Amino acid sequence: MIAISILPLFLPLGRVNAQTLEEQLADLQNQIAQIQNQKGSIQAEIDAQNYTIMGYNSQISALYGEAQVYQKSIDETELQIKQIQLTIEKINADIATKESEIAKNKAIIADLEKESKKRIDESYMKFRMLGANTEVGSNLLFTSNINSYFKNSQYKEVIQNDTNNSLIELAKLKADLEVKKKELDEQFVEQKRQQDLVNVKSEDLKTKKGEVDAKMAVFYAKAAEAQAISGQYQNTIAVLNEQQAHVSAQSNYIQQEIMNSYVPADNGQYVVAGTYIAQQGCTGLCTGPHLHFMVCIDNCNVGGGLQNPCDYLGPGGVCGGGGSLQWPLRGSFTLNSGYGSRCFWWDGVGNYCDFHTGIDIAASPWNAPVFAAHDGYVHKFWDDGYGAHYIILCQNVNCSGLKTGYWHLSTF
Repeated sequence: MIAISILPLFLPLGRVNAQTLEEQLADLQNQIAQIQNQKGSIQAEIDAQNYTIMGYNSQISALYGEAQVYQKSIDETELQIKQIQLTIEKINADIATKESEIAKNKAIIADLEKESKKRIDESYMKFRMLGANTEVGSNLLFTSNINSYFKNSQYKEVIQNDTNNSLIELAKLKADLEVKKKELDEQFVEQKRQQDLVNVKSEDLKTKKGEVDAKMAVFYAKAAEAQAISGQYQNTIAVLNEQQAHVSAQSNYIQQEIMNSYVPADNGQYVVAGTYIAQQGCTGLCTGPHLHFMVCIDNCNVGGGLQNPCDYLGPGGVCGGGGSLQWPLRGSFTLNSGYGSRCFWWDGVGNYCDFHTGIDIAASPWNAPVFAAHDGYVHKFWDDGYGAHYIILCQNVNCSGLKTGYWHLSTF
């Protein structure tokens, strides 16, 4: 944070008595300039904080997009997990169905095997006990013909054709079911493997998203901190604005006192540098209150002795600073137009170019006091053509040598 010092709202009485009004005005305007410099520095800090906040917000936006991508991937993997789980559940159901079918078929086969054995036993007992035989030359005593008997008996037609075929079909079905169950078991194992892989991927995505969320939280905190600092700077500027308003009011009061104490110099009167000689205005051709200030040596015509005022003025103004002349305006003022060739856009006419014979400077208020830039003789003029009040201050009594001009005066 930039430390600020609250300037006194009123000048100490002893200091007022010790200073001239001009010195008090210069002191107040210096305070205003200091406040404005502080405000400029603080505003630069606010701009820097805002730029930092923009950077944080940009990082947050990028991370938010990255987090969204991770979240979409996580959602996708969770759907894959659900799909795999449903597939596994279906496989388990199919396996249970096949196991049930296999168990039923096993029971049927067992029942058929019992039935076959029963029929064989019954046929054998019939043969032994009754000696039934449809073949010629066979009888109960020739047991060696038993195989021939079973081949040509009801067993051949009933047992062999019925039971054996059913046994073969059921055995084939059992084998098919075993193969199908094996395939389902393999699918189950593969789906479980896929589920494990997707679970690992999902956890990895969640970890990465967590890292991105943590980074976002850091940037959110930094942005909030920068915003808080910016708010403190804004509060400081508000304090400085109030301070500037008080000092400006004092400055305006002193300026009014100076203007109220103004006694115009007589035409031809000799004055020293810094003497209050006129008031800024907008007489003649002008678009707003200002002072047209010019410097010339002997001849003040274009191409003659006209000089660039910035080359002659001393420090404390808006140009130059290496000369010996005092600035004709005090405190804070602006340079509106420089010396030399210049062009304007004139509505309905086009570019209008001329040679500017001095510099245009403007102070506040509109009728700010104008001071002599050097020692010399005051010569007042009224330009009948343009209606401008102006003063030519001559260094020598015969108006030779250094001369300065003060144009667009309101009072002189």
